[in-house]
Amino acid sequence: MASAATVLNGKFAKVTYGTTKVLGAGTFSISGISRKVTEYGEFGDDIDKFEFGSAAAGTISITDVLYDPTDTTGQAMVDALVTTPLKSLGGNLTSGLRFYVNSTSYWQVGTSGQILLTSAKKLEVDRNGLAKCGYEGTISGAFMYLYLT
Repeated sequence: MASAATVLNGKFAKVTYGTTKVLGAGTFSISGISRKVTEYGEFGDDIDKFEFGSAAAGTISITDVLYDPTDTTGQAMVDALVTTPLKSLGGNLTSGLRFYVNSTSYWQVGTSGQILLTSAKKLEVDRNGLAKCGYEGTISGAFMYLYLT
């Protein structure tokens, strides 16, 4: 008999910068890994030949963040990663971005990598809704890893 899959409930998810929660985050995504291939065929080949090249570690996106202009910790620190610019370091307890999938386990870039935030302070305001902002970034130098705690 097959066992049931472990399901994750979004109400336990969160995004933190180190140990500081990014207030208001509603959705995050990690695009995943893609591996480049290089064509190495030659004259006379009827079918293309390929070899693996380098890998792209992916991108991150944090969207539907409830905008809080008074949040001088979480949102302001993440904004500074773009405006300064600073790199969110992998394996760093105090300054790394973490993406929690439950109350204790999280995804974080590996210790030799960084997340380079490329977009911040995106603001959306709806007349009949709540003000929201978002962030995007590129993962560099290492893959994202799930840390089970």
